[in-house]
Amino acid sequence: MPGRDGEGLVFSTLQSLLRLQPQVEILSLIRRHHARARNVGLHRSVFKGRGMDFAESRLYQPGDDIRTIDWRVTARTGRVHTKVFQEERERPVLIWLDLRPSMFFATRGRFKSVLASEVAGLLVWKTIAEGDRAGGVVQSDTGYAEFKPARSRGAALNFMRQMAQFTRQEGAGNREQVSLEGSWQRLRRVTEQGAEVFVISDFREAGTQALQQLARINRQAPVTLIAIRDPFEREVPEQGSYRFTDGGRSLWVNLGLKVWRERYLERGRRASASLQEFARKHRMTLVQLSTADEDLIRLQKLAGGIR
Repeated sequence: MPGRDGEGLVFSTLQSLLRLQPQVEILSLIRRHHARARNVGLHRSVFKGRGMDFAESRLYQPGDDIRTIDWRVTARTGRVHTKVFQEERERPVLIWLDLRPSMFFATRGRFKSVLASEVAGLLVWKTIAEGDRAGGVVQSDTGYAEFKPARSRGAALNFMRQMAQFTRQEGAGNREQVSLEGSWQRLRRVTEQGAEVFVISDFREAGTQALQQLARINRQAPVTLIAIRDPFEREVPEQGSYRFTDGGRSLWVNLGLKVWRERYLERGRRASASLQEFARKHRMTLVQLSTADEDLIRLQKLAGGIR
């Protein structure tokens, strides 16, 4: 629930991110519902279950699943062997959170920056609840903060405290202006093999070279793209003048100009189609969220990977 003075609407606080913890259980219930649904498999879930790591090969025993036969060892030894697996433990989860100027915008619901930080917070709480390590990067236009994946609640709170500060544009990270390409290149360097990576952004100015960095990351760890949109970026009124402000400067836009509307919407459509094609080509999960989404709709999209 939004608080007073714009909390949860135009900026986040540590308290507002703490209040997301109960949503992890709701998310789990939705995921179980998806698993029981008759059309299971039609949607890719953002939250991939724990995988299984290969542990060893041993001699085949009556009752073993023939699908796990280790044919290489069997051929080498002349005796039938089967593979033994163990559940993955402490998978590192990396969250790249976009808090550049374009994210400080909304015409309905909450700022894109607030929605993005809440999704990041939800991912952190889910990761910690499952015993994995959460970390990542918070990126603004002139600064960034990196957080090494950790399993402790204290580390999670520090990560989210920094997120909240950045939504007020008060980030205390390194003061270095970095392009998307540079930031994602840095993310690639710190991504461990077997990690899971979430990139939360509106993907404005995500050119070919920048996206190529995400493609490279995806070769060593699965990448999920979470695109944050505002309804205004998909549909604009056909008439009227609207005032946009950054809190200091103001700009009046006359939406009665058909040429302006068409160019604006076409640019947005091309960007959206390009991102979808990129995700399809590299087999990445792409989830698209709107600032106007209610909490339950947001959780359903995240749980089911619904576009």
